[in-house]
Amino acid sequence: MNSRVLTEAGQKLGNYWKAIRTGNEVPTRAAFKLTSEIAPLMPHMVIAELADGDLVFRYAGTGLVERQGMNITGKRYGDFAEPMQVARAAARVKAFHATPCGFVSVHREEYQRGFAAEVEVTGFPLRTDDGEGRLIVMVVTPLGTVPYTRTGGRPIFMAPATHFEFIEVGQGLPDGEAIVQWAEGTAMTEGRRGDR
Repeated sequence: MNSRVLTEAGQKLGNYWKAIRTGNEVPTRAAFKLTSEIAPLMPHMVIAELADGDLVFRYAGTGLVERQGMNITGKRYGDFAEPMQVARAAARVKAFHATPCGFVSVHREEYQRGFAAEVEVTGFPLRTDDGEGRLIVMVVTPLGTVPYTRTGGRPIFMAPATHFEFIEVGQGLPDGEAIVQWAEGTAMTEGRRGDR
């Protein structure tokens, strides 16, 4: 990845993920331990699991809860995003596990409290300890405030990404265009509507 420089938090998460990885396998959730390297990031981290074509937030750090005005743990990405975004996110998580890699994206989050922020999200895959489930660990870094519009009745609205790219970790990269096409086909088949 050369087109975008990650925030310091994104770089630290990437370095930690690479350090806990053994061989070419995606690390397990148990390998992701609270260490001095990762502890400062925990308030701004999210762990989500792919379930039934959506992402379920399994952990949301206290910094995110404070900024967003609610705890998203146990909620679904689909509660805060458009259906096409959900389909693309689910397809990308599958791709991160099939071809281990990370990602960085930038999007706007709008909070019902009346303000909005542009955030960078950097993430890497994790496996559940039984090896069956697909998780993604992410660090969310505010880049600055942006004009607030509205949340569309949701407590939080996560706008479509204005930037998305994969992070190479030594095993190649998924075909981003194929992922988007597959997600769009899935969304249309399931009757979902929405944008990126």
